[in-house]
Amino acid sequence: RLSPGRRRRRGPAAEGSSPRDGGSMRCQVSVLYFARSAELAGLRCETLSVPREITSLQLWEEIVKVHPRYA
Repeated sequence: RLSPGRRRRRGPAAEGSSPRDGGSMRCQVSVLYFARSAELAGLRCETLSVPREITSLQLWEEIVKVHPRYA
């Protein structure tokens, strides 16, 4: 039994994939657009599939790939 605040370690989600070795583990991120950014994107929100470990700059670069008008 685990004490409060302790969690079990989970195995890799996919065989041969590990966050430490740059595996293909991805997650879904909800992006909300407001004001001018909503006008440029042509929508108020969307969900992007991104690597599980990503910096804010890398997320911005992913958004610009989808919406080049942000560049």
